[in-house]
Amino acid sequence: MKLATTRIAITLCGIFIANFLSLGASSAAQQPRAPEWGVPVNGIQMAIHLDRTRGAQSRTPKFTVELRNAGERDIVLNLGSMLANGKSQYPSAVVLTLTDSQGKSRRLELRGPAGVAGRVDQLVLPIPVGARFAIRVDLRNYWAPVTEEFEIKLERGTYSIEAQLTGKGISYDDANLDMKGLSVMPFWQGTVASNRIRFQVPSR
Repeated sequence: MKLATTRIAITLCGIFIANFLSLGASSAAQQPRAPEWGVPVNGIQMAIHLDRTRGAQSRTPKFTVELRNAGERDIVLNLGSMLANGKSQYPSAVVLTLTDSQGKSRRLELRGPAGVAGRVDQLVLPIPVGARFAIRVDLRNYWAPVTEEFEIKLERGTYSIEAQLTGKGISYDDANLDMKGLSVMPFWQGTVASNRIRFQVPSR
């Protein structure tokens, strides 16, 4: 009887260990891969990756753009604009370059608000040393000014995409009357690019 009980205990222990290892492997497989970062410029690095949690096989795939302070000093970015005291935010300083399988590239910019009836402020983003900031990117919110494509429609095929950030300061005249102090802040300036990734657009 004692021998049978010992065998049952060993069997249950083996099942528990197998399930634990299987769960660990499953969890690891579901974890998103670490992003590949572009070359740092004045302390800022960028990365773009496909957002697999939001429909990677969609005809309008979604992405995540990440910024990180890889330098040795805290950084402040002028990331774009915001309306209604921050209720609507537009990180328009980030643009995209989309390239199709024929090598045709299009510069994509974030569409702004249809109309502005109230207050507009700069979207100021502080990034301490080692900190990261993520921006969700949905191509349905972008357009191609050069080719005047107000809606990005992707046909079946292979594409590549990369992100770019151009930082600039805020002049005294551009700041609102109660925000003139922004003009003396040491905003990060320059242009930095992310890695480039490839993705597939399935047929309908």
